[in-house]
Amino acid sequence: MFADAPSPPDGSRELLRAELVRKVADVLHSRHADSLDAVIRIAAIPRRDVADAFDSDGSLFVAVVTTIADHMLAPLSERPTSASFHAQLAAFARQATDGFSGSQLRNLYRIAVTNEFGGHAVRAEFYRHGPARVRDELARFMSFARSQGFGPDMDCRRAAIHFLSLLRAYWDMADVSAASDPSHLDDDLDWMVEVFLSGIDTRGHDAYLNRRTLG
Repeated sequence: MFADAPSPPDGSRELLRAELVRKVADVLHSRHADSLDAVIRIAAIPRRDVADAFDSDGSLFVAVVTTIADHMLAPLSERPTSASFHAQLAAFARQATDGFSGSQLRNLYRIAVTNEFGGHAVRAEFYRHGPARVRDELARFMSFARSQGFGPDMDCRRAAIHFLSLLRAYWDMADVSAASDPSHLDDDLDWMVEVFLSGIDTRGHDAYLNRRTLG
C-alpha cells in the first residue's frame, strides 16, 4: 500500500534502519514482546518506517538478530594466541550469556519459530544470520587455534556446538540477568571455559567430556 510513496535517500534509509533495530532490540526485553506485531506496537514504530527501511517485518528481525550476533562475536574478531585464547573464549561466554540470559534473545527466538515470522525463507535467513553464524564463527576461531597448536584437538564445529551447549545449560540454570555481583559471574564463566578446555578428551577427534576431569 506504500507503492506510490517515494523511498528515502540511501543515507537516510541506513539511519532509519539503525534506529528501528535499536528500538526493536530495546523492546525485546519486555515480557510482552511475544509477536512481531506486539514488538512493533510497543516500540511505537510506524508501519511506514518498516516498509521504507526493510520492506518487511521479517527483514527487520533478521537485522536485529544480526546485530545481536555481532555483539556476541566481538571478542572473537581478533585471531587468538596461546596467551589470549582462554580469555577470548571467556569474553565470548560473557557476551553470549548477557544476550541469552535475559528476555531479549529468548523473545526473539520465540518469535522466530512462530508461523507469523514471514515463512520458511525468512526463518532460514534468521537462523543463518543468528545461531548458525555464531556457531560457525566460534568453530572458525577454534579451528585457527587448533592450527596453531593450542586449540581443542577435535572437530571444531562439534567443539563449538558442545561449548554453546555448556553455555546454554548455564543460561537455563541461572538467572544471569539478575546477578548482582559481576565479578562472581566472571568467575563462573572463566571456570566454565576451564572445564570445557580441560574436560575435552583430546586423544581422539570426538567431542565428549572426560569424566575423570569433571567427576
